[in-house]
Amino acid sequence: MSICFLSLETSKIFNELILNELSEHGFEGLSSALVVLFPYIDEYKGITASALAAKIGYTRQAMHKNLLKLESLGYITFEAGINKKEKAIVLTSKGMKLMECATAFIEKTQHDLSEHVGEKNLYDYIQRQSQILAYLNTKK
Repeated sequence: MSICFLSLETSKIFNELILNELSEHGFEGLSSALVVLFPYIDEYKGITASALAAKIGYTRQAMHKNLLKLESLGYITFEAGINKKEKAIVLTSKGMKLMECATAFIEKTQHDLSEHVGEKNLYDYIQRQSQILAYLNTKK
């Protein structure tokens, strides 16, 4: 299995597990395409739709559609931002609760993986993945 395919499969399964966890906690209406937006919105406070689209690799039209869906579900809102032409995307209290739930699940999964493969092996894996990511970012 190639590193690219392995990374894609790992990400796909992880997203599916997170979606299931969120659904069990009452967070409805989500898909993989929507869930992937939350960490970026949380990390890059006040990000605009076009900047988010560029970071994730979505078209502006697809991003706009996804953001309107998240807004209609009550996970985000739009506020005046630094850029006068575009509004900033902001997590609502519901969106922040979703992030708390997802973060708790991710931490639990990481703990479980640590017990399954060993703490040092998991740490080494995370370090290697970080190095691979940094290297691939130099190729953009």
